[in-house]
Amino acid sequence: MSASPSTHLKRCTYCEQWTDGAKEYCEHCGHEHDKQHKEEVKKRTERGDPRLPIIQVQSHDPIWLKILKRPVQVAQLILYAFIAFLVYLTTVFAH
Repeated sequence: MSASPSTHLKRCTYCEQWTDGAKEYCEHCGHEHDKQHKEEVKKRTERGDPRLPIIQVQSHDPIWLKILKRPVQVAQLILYAFIAFLVYLTTVFAH
Protein backbone atom coordinates (compact mmCIF):
# COMPACT_ATOMS: atom_id res chain seq x y z
CA MET A 1 0.00 0.00 0.00
CA SER A 2 1.52 3.33 -0.98
CA ALA A 3 0.65 6.27 1.18
CA SER A 4 1.39 9.94 1.12
CA PRO A 5 3.72 11.26 3.84
CA SER A 6 0.81 12.89 5.66
CA THR A 7 -1.19 9.64 5.87
CA HIS A 8 -1.19 7.94 9.25
CA LEU A 9 -1.16 4.18 8.81
CA LYS A 10 -2.72 1.88 11.35
CA ARG A 11 -2.84 -1.90 11.59
CA CYS A 12 -6.38 -3.28 11.64
CA THR A 13 -6.98 -5.42 14.73
CA TYR A 14 -9.31 -7.69 12.78
CA CYS A 15 -7.50 -8.45 9.50
CA GLU A 16 -3.96 -7.30 10.47
CA GLN A 17 -3.60 -5.23 7.27
CA TRP A 18 -2.19 -1.70 7.23
CA THR A 19 -4.86 0.89 6.48
CA ASP A 20 -5.42 4.64 6.65
CA GLY A 21 -5.76 5.50 10.35
CA ALA A 22 -7.75 8.65 9.66
CA LYS A 23 -10.64 6.61 8.30
CA GLU A 24 -13.36 5.22 10.55
CA TYR A 25 -13.31 1.74 9.02
CA CYS A 26 -10.62 -0.58 7.60
CA GLU A 27 -10.22 -0.29 3.83
CA HIS A 28 -9.69 -4.06 3.49
CA CYS A 29 -12.26 -5.74 5.74
CA GLY A 30 -14.59 -2.89 6.78
CA HIS A 31 -13.99 -3.45 10.50
CA GLU A 32 -14.40 -0.33 12.67
CA HIS A 33 -11.15 1.11 14.10
CA ASP A 34 -10.89 1.41 17.91
CA LYS A 35 -14.39 0.10 18.50
CA GLN A 36 -13.72 -0.96 22.12
CA HIS A 37 -12.10 2.36 22.95
CA LYS A 38 -15.01 4.31 21.49
CA GLU A 39 -17.53 2.20 23.44
CA GLU A 40 -15.60 2.73 26.69
CA VAL A 41 -15.45 6.50 26.14
CA LYS A 42 -19.17 6.57 25.36
CA LYS A 43 -20.00 4.55 28.48
CA ARG A 44 -17.90 6.83 30.70
CA THR A 45 -19.44 10.00 29.30
CA GLU A 46 -22.95 8.64 29.84
CA ARG A 47 -22.16 7.96 33.51
CA GLY A 48 -20.62 11.36 34.04
CA ASP A 49 -17.13 12.07 35.30
CA PRO A 50 -16.05 8.92 37.15
CA ARG A 51 -12.70 10.30 38.30
CA LEU A 52 -13.87 12.35 41.29
CA PRO A 53 -17.24 11.41 42.79
CA ILE A 54 -18.31 14.66 44.38
CA ILE A 55 -21.76 16.01 45.09
CA GLN A 56 -22.80 18.41 42.35
CA VAL A 57 -24.63 21.66 43.02
CA GLN A 58 -27.07 22.13 40.17
CA SER A 59 -28.38 25.50 39.04
CA HIS A 60 -31.98 24.32 39.39
CA ASP A 61 -31.52 23.20 43.03
CA PRO A 62 -33.49 25.18 45.60
CA ILE A 63 -31.43 27.61 47.69
CA TRP A 64 -31.75 25.53 50.86
CA LEU A 65 -30.34 22.48 49.05
CA LYS A 66 -27.46 24.52 47.64
CA ILE A 67 -26.65 25.70 51.18
CA LEU A 68 -26.60 22.08 52.40
CA LYS A 69 -24.53 20.76 49.49
CA ARG A 70 -21.68 23.31 49.74
CA PRO A 71 -20.34 22.13 53.14
CA VAL A 72 -20.58 18.52 51.96
CA GLN A 73 -18.50 19.42 48.90
CA VAL A 74 -15.88 21.09 51.08
CA ALA A 75 -15.76 18.06 53.39
CA GLN A 76 -15.36 15.75 50.38
CA LEU A 77 -12.48 17.82 49.00
CA ILE A 78 -10.76 17.88 52.41
CA LEU A 79 -11.14 14.10 52.65
CA TYR A 80 -9.69 13.62 49.15
CA ALA A 81 -6.78 15.92 50.01
CA PHE A 82 -6.10 13.99 53.23
CA ILE A 83 -6.15 10.66 51.38
CA ALA A 84 -3.84 12.04 48.70
CA PHE A 85 -1.46 13.24 51.41
CA LEU A 86 -1.46 9.79 53.04
CA VAL A 87 -0.71 8.17 49.68
CA TYR A 88 2.12 10.65 49.19
CA LEU A 89 3.57 9.84 52.62
CA THR A 90 3.41 6.11 52.04
CA THR A 91 5.19 6.41 48.71
CA VAL A 92 7.88 8.68 50.16
CA PHE A 93 8.62 6.39 53.10
CA ALA A 94 8.31 3.18 51.08
CA HIS A 95 11.61 3.86 49.31
